[in-house]
Amino acid sequence: MSAVVEIDNNVLPKNWITLPIGELGNAITGNTPPTKDTENYGGELPFIKPTELVDKGVSSGRETISEIGAKNARILPSGGVLVSCIGYLGKTAIAKREVAFNQQINAIVFNEAVLPEYGFYYFQSPKFRKDLESLASGTTISIVNKSKFESINIPLAPPEQQKRIVAKIEELFSHIDAGIEALKKAKQLLKQYRQSVLKAAVTGELTKEWREANKDDAQGSANVSGGRTPGATKLEPASQLLERILKERRQKWEEHQLEQFKAKGKMPKDVKWKEKYKELELCTTDQLKKFPELPVGWIYTRLGNLVDDPKYGTSKKCSYDVDGKGVLRIPNIGNGVIDPVNVKYALFDDAEIITYGLKEGDILTIRSNGSPKLVGKCALIRECDIKYLYAGYLIRLRPNQIVASGMYLINSLNTSHLRQQIESKAKSTSGVNNINGGELQSLIVSICSIEEQTEINSIVEEKLVSMERLVVELELQLIKAEKNKQSILASAFAGKLNDMRIQFNGTS
Repeated sequence: MSAVVEIDNNVLPKNWITLPIGELGNAITGNTPPTKDTENYGGELPFIKPTELVDKGVSSGRETISEIGAKNARILPSGGVLVSCIGYLGKTAIAKREVAFNQQINAIVFNEAVLPEYGFYYFQSPKFRKDLESLASGTTISIVNKSKFESINIPLAPPEQQKRIVAKIEELFSHIDAGIEALKKAKQLLKQYRQSVLKAAVTGELTKEWREANKDDAQGSANVSGGRTPGATKLEPASQLLERILKERRQKWEEHQLEQFKAKGKMPKDVKWKEKYKELELCTTDQLKKFPELPVGWIYTRLGNLVDDPKYGTSKKCSYDVDGKGVLRIPNIGNGVIDPVNVKYALFDDAEIITYGLKEGDILTIRSNGSPKLVGKCALIRECDIKYLYAGYLIRLRPNQIVASGMYLINSLNTSHLRQQIESKAKSTSGVNNINGGELQSLIVSICSIEEQTEINSIVEEKLVSMERLVVELELQLIKAEKNKQSILASAFAGKLNDMRIQFNGTS
């Protein structure tokens, strides 16, 4: 497909003319009936706002106007064309029924010289949107008022040719839209495939053959009680491994407490102080009924048993001045990895650098956001990320590498089942959704031997890398589809009907 064609009024076909919008019909700027008067709303007349302008026909809106409100509204008849002229300029729609619309929209009811669909498609063309943007005023929000809107010229073909142009555009667009729909379905299937891979990973299905090949080693280590006996194999059942880790954790806590007693010069008289040790609640049978059955050697446990105590980030004010240490924030939590774009910086002392430092294999989790779908979103810290610290709206999870790998836990946290757990804990009626360290620790995850986790990580990475390549290709095809539409419109309104072609998904 050739580059997008610019319309040159000097080389339009001889029987074409150019006229300003204001001479081609009745232009109207919308308004909003007083919202404090509830009687203005809730009727049957759609009330259209810029978000409902999606370059298609429009016959409904998120809000409606009552008969009383209609007396104070600007109403557009069926066939009128709407254009967003404040903020996101140039989004358009053609009214498929009578609608009201707000003050961010200019609309026009074309006279008999212009086929409404012809004007509607011209408003989607690159030339019109370029003209609209050139007339915009306002430093923060782009605005094109009614008089400027009316001053924009439209290249006007004779009526019969307008019909042919519209018919050709709709024919070509129908092919492109069918392709776009297929691409979107393919993206959705890839999303479902990703979830199926992750579910298979954390339920043991993905490594079924691997376990079969290593079952002798697994059975051998199952007979080991407590530590390892001479000649014991590496495959330690998750339940046994976890029990050993938790026992070691408690032992370290008790040793630390005794050191504190000793430092104060007052040793305990009995062992009641040991009762202060806090263990996470066990997973109950009723809770686990909702979870898939696991293979032999796997168990369900609380996330907190697999990580150190969660740590909140720094609240120190940061800036874009490249001075001090880089601080990771919510925007830097990408799809499973750190996105270092727009990192902010601040000065820290040595103690703060230790407190908010990162290690390879750590997990950073978003703890607070307006969207529940972003709460709990995670990124794995790689070697290239350990130079950063992290901010207060993030929580650091540091996996116990003996029992759980960061990559395995990231994959677990991205499964739909874990997302459901996270979002149910994070939901809020205040508009800000949060999950704290204790709630993260209480999440129920599946766990297997560290050797099997390593195998799972390898298989998952291979599958997801292949999937990501397909996603990128689909995105490129969607971009190409939009460029095809723009090229078709540019050719159509330059009077080059015979040059209108599509090239989509490798075919033309």
